[in-house]
Amino acid sequence: MPLDLLVPDLLPLGDEPSAHDELRMPALERWLTRADRARRSETTPDELLASAYSLAAPRPVAAVSLCADEGHHEGNWLRADPVHLRVGQDAVSLHHSAVLGVTRDEANALVAELQALFRGDGLEFRAPVPERWYVRVPEGELPTTIALDAALGRNIFGLLPQGEGRINWRSAITETQMVFSGHEVNQRREAQGLPAINSVWFWGGGAMPAGVSKPYALVYADDPFARGLGILSSTRVAPLPRDATTLDAVPAGQTVLVVLDSLTAASRRGDRAAWKKAAEKLDDDWFVGLADAVERFEAVRIILPARNDTLVAHVTAGARWRWLRKRKPLAAHG
Repeated sequence: MPLDLLVPDLLPLGDEPSAHDELRMPALERWLTRADRARRSETTPDELLASAYSLAAPRPVAAVSLCADEGHHEGNWLRADPVHLRVGQDAVSLHHSAVLGVTRDEANALVAELQALFRGDGLEFRAPVPERWYVRVPEGELPTTIALDAALGRNIFGLLPQGEGRINWRSAITETQMVFSGHEVNQRREAQGLPAINSVWFWGGGAMPAGVSKPYALVYADDPFARGLGILSSTRVAPLPRDATTLDAVPAGQTVLVVLDSLTAASRRGDRAAWKKAAEKLDDDWFVGLADAVERFEAVRIILPARNDTLVAHVTAGARWRWLRKRKPLAAHG
């Protein structure tokens, strides 16, 4: 009865110096040193989850996430997430909705504007969650896109969606920027010193998969893609618990997934102090007492996506006695 702990945004995802070099998580570092370690080729949580559920590429992140946010919807869907585009001297960089703090009223007003703008193209926008927007796309009009997380902080030229149908997706982004720039929502935000919601990012296109495998008996997650996959596999899905001691039991031989994404919001905001604080709390809440979880679940797999691949640390009861292995700083495992 293994327990899988998927921890996004903990190991370094880039080559630049970062807070990862300063962070120490003594309990997690001890378990990583004593565990049997392996590497997987996937580099993002979405890729890892898609692989676990035997979901073929391209991954329909939008349709699956929408299933978690609002229920099952037919058709082809894209995420149309609100973003902030920052214009520099030689580039336009993309910043996540985590830096925006989009309110329910702001999402309603801007999505209504999008709907009016693109109704003639057959697009249908909706915002079940203020920071996650979706658009239903007519048959044959899905573009090739880049995932939002992969585009963050980068120059968006060369990353814009490309389609082969009648909809010009690059022009759609330009039109959105023009409409949003003078909208009263952004006028109010500017007066309050807040960054503008000045564009959307289209990504994660596809239709609801006809079926997915069932690798887990129970899924604990707040992440919509993980929750959606759990729902589609007829698995019980629950919010994140406080720590491993509050996990429910499942039948012998079955696996539990916990997506520990408490670092993600701070990472996307670039808030190093908040990220470090969240990581230290994660160590206290989940890894200090991991021995009890190892005994209860027979094995724990700590799954850590990083810049080039993913580290999977397999912890069994015998790992507790590997005292002679020298502990390494967390950044050394990236």
